[in-house]
Amino acid sequence: MKNMRLSFKGSLLTGGVLLGLIVLLGVLAPWVAPHDPLDVDLLNRLAPPSRKYPFGTDHLGRDVLSRLIYGIRTSVLIACAITVTTLCISLPIGLLIGYVRGRVDQLVMRAIDGVLAFPDIILTVAIVGILGPGFVNMTLAIIAVRWAGYVRYIRTLVQKACQEDYVRYARLSGNSHVRVLRRYVLPQVLPQLLVYAVWDIGRVVLMVAGLSFLGLGVQPPKPEWGVMLHDATSYFQVAPHVMIFPGLAIMLFVLACQLLGDRFSEKGAAEWRMGQDR
Repeated sequence: MKNMRLSFKGSLLTGGVLLGLIVLLGVLAPWVAPHDPLDVDLLNRLAPPSRKYPFGTDHLGRDVLSRLIYGIRTSVLIACAITVTTLCISLPIGLLIGYVRGRVDQLVMRAIDGVLAFPDIILTVAIVGILGPGFVNMTLAIIAVRWAGYVRYIRTLVQKACQEDYVRYARLSGNSHVRVLRRYVLPQVLPQLLVYAVWDIGRVVLMVAGLSFLGLGVQPPKPEWGVMLHDATSYFQVAPHVMIFPGLAIMLFVLACQLLGDRFSEKGAAEWRMGQDR
């Protein structure tokens, strides 16, 4: 149990520190970025990593490191906005169908099953293809796909919470349904839902980068990790750094979210409590 507790704390610390550093770099981008991410210098195009350009330059002579740092603001901010909006849409629906059940629950779940029958990225690409490429349409498409998974997860949490004795007692004591949901069910559901959202932000960043890589999301010259990968595809053999560093940035951010999400999952929390009891 001691080794389990150390493993939990080590993974949690690694994920938290890594995620904190990435977010902090994005917040301090104007002060820590060595160059303007939009400055073009064709005389130094595709320059290898050096003291002046630690991560080299891209095909237009723009500093890769500066674009990566400013790209945190774009990629992570978009992912957070999408996740928060999805939560605001899904939470009332999940609470309602999980608590009331009945015919409304069955109808909503059939719609959710239809959405979840397709892989996320394929359905998102199809919606963006109909709406047209661009930041707004990409955001709407991702929300239209991701809400279903959130509603199903919230519904499961609510149904589990409603089986607790104190919730049953609250209902039998004459409390209104709204009061039961707000005071007894929501406090039990919300922590697990926030953990799920932190874990899901990494997936949303990956989806945003993938759509931008395909030319369906954020458009150049805005610094964004998927856009940087898209611009680097033609130059990978002659200047691999232009693709390697954006790929590493995406990987590290997703890894940090996975570490935090996995270690704060219900299983991880139970293991932690068991270790504390020992």
